[in-house]
Amino acid sequence: MGHLPMTETQEKTIFLDAIEIESEFERNQFLLEVCGANEDLLASVRGLLRSHFRTKSIVDRVASLELVGSLDKAALQHSPQSSYGTNTVIGPYKLHEQIGEGGFGLVFIADQEGPIRRRVALKIIKPGMDSPEVIARFEAERQALALMDHANIARVYDAGMTESGHPYFVMELVPGEPLISFCDRHKMSTSDRLELFISICCAVQYAHQKGIIHRDLKPSNILVSMDNGKPVPKIIDFGVAKAIGHNLTDRTIYTRFSAMIGTPSYMSPEQAEMSNLDIDTRTDIFSLGVLLYEMLTGATPLSKDRASKVGFDELRRIIREEEAERPSQRLSTLSNKMASTVSLNRQIEPAQLKSTVKGDLDWIVMKALDKDRNRRYSTADAFAKDIKSLLNEEPIMARPPSTYYRFSMFVRRHKGFILTASVVTAALLCGFVVSIWQATVATTALHDARIAETDATNAKEELQHFTERLKQANLLLTSGHAHIDARNWAEGLEAYSQATKVQPRYFPVWISRGTVYAKLGLWEQAAADYERTLELGSPFEDIEYLGVPQLFLYTDRKVAYGELCKQLTQFGEISGGAVSRGILIGDDLSREEARRIAEANEVFLQDGTLQVNTNPRKKRSGMPRAVRAYITGWAHLRAGNFDQAVNWLEQDRAEDGKSWVASGTAYPLLAIAYHKMERPDDAQVMLQASQTKLNAWLIQSLDGPDVSLPIPWYDWIEFLIHYEQAQLLINGRVSPHNFLVDQHRARATSAIE
Repeated sequence: MGHLPMTETQEKTIFLDAIEIESEFERNQFLLEVCGANEDLLASVRGLLRSHFRTKSIVDRVASLELVGSLDKAALQHSPQSSYGTNTVIGPYKLHEQIGEGGFGLVFIADQEGPIRRRVALKIIKPGMDSPEVIARFEAERQALALMDHANIARVYDAGMTESGHPYFVMELVPGEPLISFCDRHKMSTSDRLELFISICCAVQYAHQKGIIHRDLKPSNILVSMDNGKPVPKIIDFGVAKAIGHNLTDRTIYTRFSAMIGTPSYMSPEQAEMSNLDIDTRTDIFSLGVLLYEMLTGATPLSKDRASKVGFDELRRIIREEEAERPSQRLSTLSNKMASTVSLNRQIEPAQLKSTVKGDLDWIVMKALDKDRNRRYSTADAFAKDIKSLLNEEPIMARPPSTYYRFSMFVRRHKGFILTASVVTAALLCGFVVSIWQATVATTALHDARIAETDATNAKEELQHFTERLKQANLLLTSGHAHIDARNWAEGLEAYSQATKVQPRYFPVWISRGTVYAKLGLWEQAAADYERTLELGSPFEDIEYLGVPQLFLYTDRKVAYGELCKQLTQFGEISGGAVSRGILIGDDLSREEARRIAEANEVFLQDGTLQVNTNPRKKRSGMPRAVRAYITGWAHLRAGNFDQAVNWLEQDRAEDGKSWVASGTAYPLLAIAYHKMERPDDAQVMLQASQTKLNAWLIQSLDGPDVSLPIPWYDWIEFLIHYEQAQLLINGRVSPHNFLVDQHRARATSAIE
């Protein structure tokens, strides 16, 4: 490859830009980006950088720049002062030890001799670094700090120029330590960390009100110290701050085109776009979200180790596109050693780590980390208010405002009052034993609570309305259950329908009615009712939603399918129940995910452990071996392991209904597997077996005394989906409509009218 020509101006510009970048990784990525294929230019600039960072005196640095003529050496030789160090006097300030060094500035501890005596921090431009751009950035930082007077932001006391003509400014000496190390060293609890975070948000809000965006919020730029037993944070380093609506300096600040500003692990997606024209206060909201994530989990969403290993373009893609794990998910995947460390630093048991952040804290953090800044908190103050609401056990803005959620939060804040109301409701559900007495207690309790809780008037009114209508809805629900148990389908559905009108936001009645429709094979009506439960914010329990993802796909409700799978995955294990079956049925499952599901199920089968914990809040429920073998074979088929898929699916074929009433559900999957293995005769045999099994089930349903499906409805709908897929794959078309299906649907419809 030929070498492109280079100019002294190029070297000078790239060198001066590069030494402003503190991170060696970010500096190297910048060099690769701007030098491109010009290897000579890249090597020359790297040589200058090595010389610059190896030497400390200004004379050595001048020598490293002679090749490109980037500084006037003669002028430097006549400079009255070429370096600064201990005992150097600048105006009324006497320097002590150096405590910091950035791309263009040095920070010293200094004693102010007059007019008042105090110890301060003095920041000065590095000798030889006083290019127009660097001076402009230096003055911008000084002006940004000077605009602000807040207890949690480092203050500026003074500014001036040395005899050598180098600008400096004097600021408050902050004696604290970086945010994360402070929290861990003091073993702060989660609630104490949240209180500390609120004060950080307040400081950022103040800066935003002054028209300043920090753009590089990270633990090392937030120092925390103890003051009268209380942690006090101080935000420092506004070196890359951006002004909103005004200029921080009269000098022109040139920001490199195609250069990222900030620290990758804490950087917002819009910063990774590398266009200063599109940065506003919400970029600091994202960085605050990363800080809170790290305070809760001990790690950033984008790990620093991964950020240091990927290429520049891949790093930008990750920041812009990859969604972060929820904090509770991250905590659940920690190694035992790391979990012990994180829990010790928060003074809780490792088993309690996940529960401390699962739920509202997950919602709050993920709202701040949203890739779309329009969906983040609009201000740092709004972010802080949601944290305060969480600590006060009040509803938060980040969570979808369902009635169920608001009701549950009210219960947590008013346990004494709700205990009485709960007794009433429980009694009503059990048949309204001594219902008149309980209704009187509930009415009295509601009345007393409304008087006592004047700060929650709206919530109480909603609770009163909810409770009053809940009584009637629960009566109808109990009546519906009784009719359905007796196979009085029309009367049961009528009771459920009346309950949906009395209490339309009470999701159990929609679940009950949807389940009945599904048992009868009336798929559209069932899917509509289950979709309504999603809109109402129903809690997603694995067993109660078994088959619903498949139902949504079969009725072409793909948006609802995606939302339900996302919610179920937060509650269930990947190895069983609605989670794995719902995910396996979809089109967007990767082979790696399918392989993990197969391997997880094989562990249960090989160990002889036929239990699966689909929800940590429930007791473990049994799963027949044939069902788990079916799921395992299905997962292997999706992963492309066809021999293993056939091995497991044939176990269902051999079972022939001995322990699983829906034995035969695997036939279409076997047909697909044999087709993939280029065994066309076996594929046709299993396709015919699928047709025979379907007809047998339909005839059983039509000839029997009951109109419901002869096998669980979720197994039935999986069978139908796979049977159509097998026909399309093997024969290129779906067989003509089965008249038995029409007869079954007509019989079911007649039974409910």
